[in-house]
Amino acid sequence: MKKFIKFPALIALLLTVSIACDKDDDNDNDNQDTVKPTITSAMINGSNEDITVAAGTEIHFDVEVEDNEALGELKIDVHDVFDGHSHGKKSSIDWAEVKIIQLSGKTETVHEHMDVPGNATAGPYHAIFRLIDGEGNEGEFVEVDFMISNGSEPTIDVTDPDFSTEVHVDKGASISLKGTITDDTDLDEITIVLEEEHDDHHSHGKKSDTPLYDVDFDLDGSNDLSWDFETDGNVVISIPSDAEEGHYALEITAKDNDGNISIFEGEVHVE
Repeated sequence: MKKFIKFPALIALLLTVSIACDKDDDNDNDNQDTVKPTITSAMINGSNEDITVAAGTEIHFDVEVEDNEALGELKIDVHDVFDGHSHGKKSSIDWAEVKIIQLSGKTETVHEHMDVPGNATAGPYHAIFRLIDGEGNEGEFVEVDFMISNGSEPTIDVTDPDFSTEVHVDKGASISLKGTITDDTDLDEITIVLEEEHDDHHSHGKKSDTPLYDVDFDLDGSNDLSWDFETDGNVVISIPSDAEEGHYALEITAKDNDGNISIFEGEVHVE
């Protein structure tokens, strides 16, 4: 004799199976790893600030990473931060490179290197480190700034005031810069900015939005091999009488016609 399941009984059976599947799905979601991996340390040539790397040499990265279950991969992305400046001659290149390293385990110390081209354009670069674990969770990225020097970048020589230590200036007073900027080909642009100093002042372009002083000298086509702060620029930085007391960062950027960039940094305390 054939047995038939009555309709109410069939509905009850389907509901039981559905609830069981839902519980299994809930258990799977509970077990899913959602914890982001962490970059605990990132160094370039043994440091994480005030780094200069010579063109034609190796740049070394040491990165410590960890995850609660399993690491996946580390991406190292190196490129310039020239703020969109166009370059004239092609005797140098704007170097950019990406390297992806496969990882395993819960912790790892990664040591990698890249070859910096001998004709890499001098100036500010940064390395961005991105970490992904085995489940695809991406942690907070870490950025480390560095400079590339190729021997052809402008030379910035500030002779007065003495910025080997923090320069102190009263509100309502002024700072007169003395010295020269020289280049072996042709200076193209000089920018001088004094703005409030933040904790991340070593990261270019991340200071206050309201500088006390911001002047740009366009020298394109002037065939200038030397520029004087006094006679050519008459650089006098006046401190407003209502300026906020505290620490400020002076940044002088010089670019030549080949696109090579030099940056001078000094610290000013407004009292």
